[in-house]
Amino acid sequence: MIIFFLLGIFIVTFLWERYYGRHWAKNMTVRLWFGTDALYAGESTKLYEVIENRKAMPVPVIEVGFHASRELDFADTENTNVSDYIYKRDIFAVLGRQKITREIPLVCRRRGHYAIREADLNSYSLFFRKHLLSALDCSASIYVYPKMTDVSEIMTVCERMLGTVQCAKRLYEDPFAFRTIRAYTTDDPMKTINWKASAKTGELMVNTFDSVLSQKAMLYLDVEDSGILKYDDLVEESIATAASLARKLVRQNIEAGFWFNGNMDGDADEAGFAPTSQKSRLIALERMLADYRAESGCVEYCGIFGRVSVSEDTVLIFVTKNLDEEILGKIKEFAGERQTLVVCPVRRGMDRKFSRVPFAECRNIVLYYKEML
Repeated sequence: MIIFFLLGIFIVTFLWERYYGRHWAKNMTVRLWFGTDALYAGESTKLYEVIENRKAMPVPVIEVGFHASRELDFADTENTNVSDYIYKRDIFAVLGRQKITREIPLVCRRRGHYAIREADLNSYSLFFRKHLLSALDCSASIYVYPKMTDVSEIMTVCERMLGTVQCAKRLYEDPFAFRTIRAYTTDDPMKTINWKASAKTGELMVNTFDSVLSQKAMLYLDVEDSGILKYDDLVEESIATAASLARKLVRQNIEAGFWFNGNMDGDADEAGFAPTSQKSRLIALERMLADYRAESGCVEYCGIFGRVSVSEDTVLIFVTKNLDEEILGKIKEFAGERQTLVVCPVRRGMDRKFSRVPFAECRNIVLYYKEML
């Protein structure tokens, strides 16, 4: 009798393991998504994780895991391993037709485009004799834009340069910005005479218009870090400074352009745009910088100066940590008489290669050293 009882247990166990091994992952879903599509480096968000069992059979033990970039700093470090990636694993007991939702706080430490493409499911047979594995596709991604850094002092210099350019420019009248009608003078062209108003008043009257002034700035960013000693932090500070300046300029309705010497998927011809007032370009710029990876390489910094044609009334802004005699000479040659600002990010206490002396003969060029905070 006992033999039949034990045999029955063995058969039931065998059949259950076969059935469970084939069906445990059936109708199991894992969904991952971030609380926002984009944010700035240093800001916080949440990763939402939903595990759902859409079948009646329960899953007593299931381990759900995924890996993400180590630049995503999860506040909950329990069941987390960090190497080249950060590996997050949690164990659940899921009943039939049950949904479990978790919110995982995280801080995005560094700019980049991060994605979680796959979730791993692990379970075990009865008595943990077999390890069962499955993988599910996921599509969680987030853009982390360059951090917002303080550029108030740099903007003060930029605004002064823009003001200098505007004062030196000839004032052009906007034919669509009508202001008033006044009496004709001998300096007025005949085409401005308002004949109807002249007929009513009995004397020649002319239309006057408001003047139109366009403010333009062009940013050139250097991301090269090819020396023996690497200064990755200065490269990131350069990117953050250029991005913050672009945001400030665009939000002040200044036509801003941007170019940098990074390769975007191996294509250096898609690394910027000419001055424009379209604010949609700001999002494109921030995404482009988030997508840039140092492994993609870069081209010679001075070689990008001629990629975009800039007018004489455009303020030029160069952001580079690699300032030397050669780059300085190329900047002077390219700038000509244009108002020019050279921003050089440095660490506190670093030796500064240049002072204002090399720029003494160039009244239109200003050098600004930006210390990292």
